[in-house]
Amino acid sequence: MATKKTSDGAEGLKRLKSELAAGAPGRLYLFYGEEGYLKRHYLRELRQLCQGAFPEFNVILLDGEQVSVQSLSDAVDSVPMGSERKLVIVRDYNLMQPAGPMKEYLPQLIANLPEYLCLVFYYDAQEFKPDKRLNLWKLLQQEGCPVEFQQSSAASLILWIQRHFQQLGKRIAPAECEYLMFLCGTSMENLLTEIQKIAAGTREEDIHRSDIDALGSRVLEATVFELVDSVVARQHSKALMILRDLFDLKQEPVMILAVLTKQMQRLYGAKLAISAGKSETEVAKLLGYASSYPARRLIQSARRCGLAELRQAQLACLETDLALKSSLPDGQRTLELLLLRFAEAAQ
Repeated sequence: MATKKTSDGAEGLKRLKSELAAGAPGRLYLFYGEEGYLKRHYLRELRQLCQGAFPEFNVILLDGEQVSVQSLSDAVDSVPMGSERKLVIVRDYNLMQPAGPMKEYLPQLIANLPEYLCLVFYYDAQEFKPDKRLNLWKLLQQEGCPVEFQQSSAASLILWIQRHFQQLGKRIAPAECEYLMFLCGTSMENLLTEIQKIAAGTREEDIHRSDIDALGSRVLEATVFELVDSVVARQHSKALMILRDLFDLKQEPVMILAVLTKQMQRLYGAKLAISAGKSETEVAKLLGYASSYPARRLIQSARRCGLAELRQAQLACLETDLALKSSLPDGQRTLELLLLRFAEAAQ
């Protein structure tokens, strides 16, 4: 019997949680989206429910690049052993463009899934974009549960961070949570590693910003943020030192420039937003920040810059990008010259 039609995103996640809590997983799921930590967490939950005493028989993993009608039908048709359910995971299969015999087989399979089966199309290395015009997508919604694992909101992440620190016997204030997200990124998997490291490295119960600075691993975006702050503050020697530190860490010139260009675009966007009377929260949302902390700092920097200066900076980034891609220059020297152009534009 067909299950109730559901949409992806929050509604799909809500249904997944409900079915897991009841110990009654559905017959078909689609796991995709940016937040890998949650995808892996809920896949482990399904595995625990389905594997029984013989996980080697009841949990089957198929590579989407190698899967065929034969391999998938063999996995689906074999009944579970010592368990009411079996889990079949198809990883990174191009579900919206099935080729060859799979094009005919998949709709038939999805419409006639065995009661004992839990089939998961799981996207990890490959990005999945649903084509909601296709009949196959409509069938997936009708018979299964698409779940898009989006990055959590700032409020949800703060609570999650606090809960994990609490489990380790530590306390952290919301402001420090925001700083941790700024410094170490918003990937829940990375944050969990940082939480464990910081908790293990501190003696006091309360986590302070100094602890995060001392023990946290900066993401490239946070370091480039500091670099741009130094440029805006006319601290060009400091900016140059930060850039050289990035090269010492073996960061690729093209990647540094990409993040630097994005940050300059955000600075320009913040300047336009505050000129239009936008609030700190509105600026954070407009510029795609998970919390207001980086938006607050960006607004402070934007107030110190002129629009003409920021336009020149963006043009300099574009020309540097062309220079990096059109020949084989010294990447470090090329980016040092870009900082020099920033300094000249600020005079």
